[in-house]
Amino acid sequence: MNIKNTRVKHIIATSLCIFSATSSANIVSVDQVLEQLNPIEQRIEQTIERAQRLPLPVPVPQVSIDELKAQISEPISSLPNVLNININSQNTAFVEVELENGFRAIERQWLLMANSQQVNTLKQQNVTIVSVKSYNALNMSLVRFNAPQGVNSKSELLKALNLDESAILDRNHIYQAQTGEPTEKVTPNNSIAPYCTQSVKIGMIDSAINTKHSAFEGANITTQSFLPQGLSSPNLHGTAIAGLITGKGAKLNPLLGSAMLYSAEVFYRQSEYAQGATLFAIVEALNWLVSNKIPVINMSLTGPNNAVLEASITAAIKQNVLIVAAAGNQGPASQPLYPGAYKSVIAVSAIDANNQIYRWSNKGDYIDFAALGVNVVTSQGNGKFGRESGTSMAAPHVSAALSCLLLKHGNNKTKALNELTSLAIDLGEHGKDTTFGYGAIYPPKSAL
Repeated sequence: MNIKNTRVKHIIATSLCIFSATSSANIVSVDQVLEQLNPIEQRIEQTIERAQRLPLPVPVPQVSIDELKAQISEPISSLPNVLNININSQNTAFVEVELENGFRAIERQWLLMANSQQVNTLKQQNVTIVSVKSYNALNMSLVRFNAPQGVNSKSELLKALNLDESAILDRNHIYQAQTGEPTEKVTPNNSIAPYCTQSVKIGMIDSAINTKHSAFEGANITTQSFLPQGLSSPNLHGTAIAGLITGKGAKLNPLLGSAMLYSAEVFYRQSEYAQGATLFAIVEALNWLVSNKIPVINMSLTGPNNAVLEASITAAIKQNVLIVAAAGNQGPASQPLYPGAYKSVIAVSAIDANNQIYRWSNKGDYIDFAALGVNVVTSQGNGKFGRESGTSMAAPHVSAALSCLLLKHGNNKTKALNELTSLAIDLGEHGKDTTFGYGAIYPPKSAL
């Protein structure tokens, strides 16, 4: 910087003249002012010189769209309003649509818990019956049918079918997995330890599992698909959940050292980043798990309130089953998501290693417990290990703890739940709150 003294003197002199006309302040000479300006000018010049000597920023490598997509979890709202779920290029399994409330369902398809008389009545109506099935373990029968064109609400359908308002009727809704995108950079996480080492049964309703993953070498896993014939289940989410429960390796400590894991496959691929499960498949999965006398069922999925889902959950719990569900990853302002929001279901929110709530974790008076669910090391569908986040990752902690406590208390649900509550570390507000529930559940220093 190079200031011309003559020009500066002229500016200063003019300013001083104006200033002297409006103020009683003492006037100093122009040379005195310049003496004060010169050191300032020198410091500015030195600063600019130092800045010019700084190294140029390291060029940021360009990232392709595909690489960027791999780091972003596609929101459900980005799915098209109408989506064909194809078995192959020639055959469509079903069509899912977005509803007015933002949730999704199979197009025109409804489920009715019905007795034989209601089934006969339904057959005489203008509907297409897809299936009629009895679920002995749940002590219920379910009719799956397609509603007439133009009938879009439950009230309209009840009237059209001449059914009483007490009928347990609802859409074949779609439910979503509750986890974020995986990260492959992994360091061993030794903070996770088994809740118990005994052989315990535990169930999960999820996607397929990559059982060939090294984490499952020697694992006791029984799987069953409840998808339409020819429709495959992606293995991303299920592999991560199963890895937490029973996966082993240098980078992975299982929550249950000797679990007998029963995995019901219900998720199908909606897009490269999203996967959904129909309510019909979830009901079938519940029936299978209850029939195998599974004491605890982990459901790391969420969706809308649904009369048929609630009735199915209630039927399972009557068979002395505990159901644990992810609270949801829609954020603290979200409406309640189900099945976690049902009073009979144990809802789990996610925290990080510093006991801070996961920023996308749902809040509400239905939250029962919190557990580690942020940057959790687990197995991935691609055969590698990585870190996952979400309430999906937190729910297995509570499921594992309850499995061990039920074994300890002779399958007494009340005693198991009471001890789990006593083990919870109170976080946030004193007592049960809408963020952490009764508190955080951690793996014990010694097995339960």
